[in-house]
Amino acid sequence: MIQRTTNKKGAAMIIVVLFFIILSTTLLIGISSPISNQIKGTNEFLTSKASYNIADSQAENALYRFNKGKTDAPSPISLLGATGTAVLTDIAGQKNLVVEGSKSFFDRYIKAVFETDEGVSFNYGLQVGNGGLQMSGSSYIVGNVYANGDIVGNGGPGWYTTYITGSAIAATLSNPVESINISSSTLSLSDFAFGQNNTNQDISQSFVAATTTAINEIRFRIKKNGNPANTTVKIVNNNNGTPGSTVITSGTLNASTVTTSFAYVPVVMSTSVPLSLGTTYWIVIDNGSNNASNYYSLSTYNNLYLAGNTKYGRFVNNMTDLPTAGLDFDLSIWVGGDAGVISNMGVGTSGSGDAWANTITNTTVTGNLKCKSGTGNNKACDTSFADPVSAPYPISQANIDEWKEQATAGGASTTINMGGVEKRTLGPVKINGNLTVGASSELTITGPIYITGNFTISGAAKVKVSPTLGASSGIIVADNIINVTASGAVSGSGTPGSYVLLVSNKTCTTVANCTSNPSISISGAAGAVVLNAAEGSVSFSGSAGAKAVVAKMMIMSGSTNLTYESGLADINFTSGPSGSWVKQSWKEVLGW
Repeated sequence: MIQRTTNKKGAAMIIVVLFFIILSTTLLIGISSPISNQIKGTNEFLTSKASYNIADSQAENALYRFNKGKTDAPSPISLLGATGTAVLTDIAGQKNLVVEGSKSFFDRYIKAVFETDEGVSFNYGLQVGNGGLQMSGSSYIVGNVYANGDIVGNGGPGWYTTYITGSAIAATLSNPVESINISSSTLSLSDFAFGQNNTNQDISQSFVAATTTAINEIRFRIKKNGNPANTTVKIVNNNNGTPGSTVITSGTLNASTVTTSFAYVPVVMSTSVPLSLGTTYWIVIDNGSNNASNYYSLSTYNNLYLAGNTKYGRFVNNMTDLPTAGLDFDLSIWVGGDAGVISNMGVGTSGSGDAWANTITNTTVTGNLKCKSGTGNNKACDTSFADPVSAPYPISQANIDEWKEQATAGGASTTINMGGVEKRTLGPVKINGNLTVGASSELTITGPIYITGNFTISGAAKVKVSPTLGASSGIIVADNIINVTASGAVSGSGTPGSYVLLVSNKTCTTVANCTSNPSISISGAAGAVVLNAAEGSVSFSGSAGAKAVVAKMMIMSGSTNLTYESGLADINFTSGPSGSWVKQSWKEVLGW
């Protein structure tokens, strides 16, 4: 009896243990399965997210490239096993980009549409014309310099006190001369629109080379309708009376420099190639696409240039004579120029920053020394590079004229002299006379201001952009002298990317005239200001400073400095030229 009871207890114990094991196993499976699924789901989510992130990054990369002058799709990029591949389509002045982000078995797609925004791109801290850059004392520039003239500093073999932290480029073919001019002050003009459809997408004009000297630039009398994209201007060979397919050289017609009114706009050629005297060539404006609402128009004359012909259609193989026989486009061809020189400078920092010119002397450079000849430098010339060619200004005279028109449309005033603690809000407005902001007065800009006389900021005065303009910048155009002596006097709206653009239309001719009679004089650390004197000079003295300068000639002395800000690669205005690429739409899609 006792033995049987013991056996029953043992069997019961085994049953309990088995039941516990089964229950534990069931619970373990029940718990581990969701955890396993969650881990799997998390890994899949992270992989999918990586595919999305690489696609998003590639789209951002494309936008950055477009604003740096690149026009093609970026090459594929890879990061941590994920790859982003982009396909680009140019349609009606827009860039449509689809990016596939791929990792493992997960593909994600981003579709972005980019268009040009209202704005101007300043890609150099300083851009000067054939008057060049003269630096003395301990002046310096933080950023890059592009000169269509010489760059001359304060130094000698092995030493310098003036320097440029980025690259310094002094172009050859600066100061070109006119070779062919198809224009008239007595004949009547007519308009020819192109880029609207397949029939008139591209246009061309033939000419006979009057010199063997390389073409520097072509100036077109042109306007735009809507917001067309940048386009390419090509010099090509003649093929039995039509444009051939051999491109001699080319340049970019920047849409930001073209306005809705006819004006002469220069297109600078990217390479210097000699022509054959007496040989026929063709100038082609190659749009690449067309749009009925966004297109250009050129001025034309009837039978003005008998040595040439005009055609329209699709470049290369489908171009025919214009509907009206004998029309010639209003343009001029400029050739040749002077060789660029850099001397007595320090160029670059931390191993980067190139010096590039035909001739470079007494210069210390941390990057590459690109020149055909040089003496007194810290390294030998790398002669494998062709001479740099001149670069177009970011702002055209057409842009300035348009701002003047916008200001004039806002009403007129006579000379304004602000003093004491006076506060005023101005713009858009035309001031017939001078504008002076002195003492502790404060001027707030709400639109373009056009001054027929001088503009002066002095004392403890302030000039700023209205906060209502957000990231947009303010514009002040003066026909005569601009003089800023107040330190830190100019500021934007308070939103990053907002500046004040000061434009002087005052011109100078010779180097002596530009030096003694500057268009813009800055003797204080002006603040968030961009200076433009395309046909005149800008003079810095004392401890003056600014963010960017465009001028025919610039003179820096004392401890003056120019410190470029990257936001100037996309400086926007409430109205005016289109300069930078911006996002029109950006979304995830299911596939190509």
